[in-house]
Amino acid sequence: MVERTANAAGELRRFILEDHPVRGFWIRLDGAWRDLRGFQRYTAAVEALLGEAVSATLLLAATLKFQGTLTLQLAGDGYVKLLVAQCTHDFDIRAVARVDERGEEPARFRELVGDGRLTVTIESEERATRYQGIVALAGDSLADCLENYFATSEQLPTRLALIADNARAAGVLIQKMPAAGAQGEALAAISQQVWEDAQLHLRQLDPRLLRDGDVQQILQRIGGAHDCRLFSVTPVRFACRCSGSRVAGVLRALGTDEIRSILAEQGAVTVTCEFCGRPYRFDAVDAEQLFLQGSSPEAPFTLN
Repeated sequence: MVERTANAAGELRRFILEDHPVRGFWIRLDGAWRDLRGFQRYTAAVEALLGEAVSATLLLAATLKFQGTLTLQLAGDGYVKLLVAQCTHDFDIRAVARVDERGEEPARFRELVGDGRLTVTIESEERATRYQGIVALAGDSLADCLENYFATSEQLPTRLALIADNARAAGVLIQKMPAAGAQGEALAAISQQVWEDAQLHLRQLDPRLLRDGDVQQILQRIGGAHDCRLFSVTPVRFACRCSGSRVAGVLRALGTDEIRSILAEQGAVTVTCEFCGRPYRFDAVDAEQLFLQGSSPEAPFTLN
């Protein structure tokens, strides 16, 4: 069993503004982000977008109480054709991006993703349920798209700030929660002003501080004069969930004729996990045995 340690890989912190219906989450990924990128090579702009998506996926998962997996997917007609970031309820992360290698990489978000959609999928293990929210890729940043997702799907006022480079990924999410109990007009006005102030401070947050500052510094900027309660660290790590049984499911889905065709041409079927780069090799005997067993769930692999 791998021991989880804070700071070395990544950490998530929850916070609230005392006596006001405002909560938030802060994320920073160091080793976990470098581990994730160790199996992939992206240009700077794609790498930054992937890091923002990983941070955002963790922040979204932190807002929920569930046992399962949350997947954030961007699919568009820009340079980045597909981006998938995924985390579990205990904050294991993995992610991958596919790009149009024939095109020239743009620097701006809109040209990177083009027109398309953002999809958030929550798969609950305990209830065997699946929720999916889909919104258009509207806005000039991933944060803009996610704020639109919350406005249309979750109906909770939500603001985000995200940043990533080749060394680190970080982000902050704040939300205005429903007030507990009945509020008079005066208290409601105060709560709304606190929320407006927090949004303003988040928009004005120096990206360098978000990337390099500690959580206390960042919360002082967001909360201003208001007291902020910071909760304990939740560790984050890179971990892939690929397995031989998942690969077997992919091969069964292709069918006997397709597998035999690949074997005749290549002598073996090799499946490589796009998330972690782990290869799975099936020779002719292994492949024939696949179809003597039951089916298995699909997973995102590439046939070589």
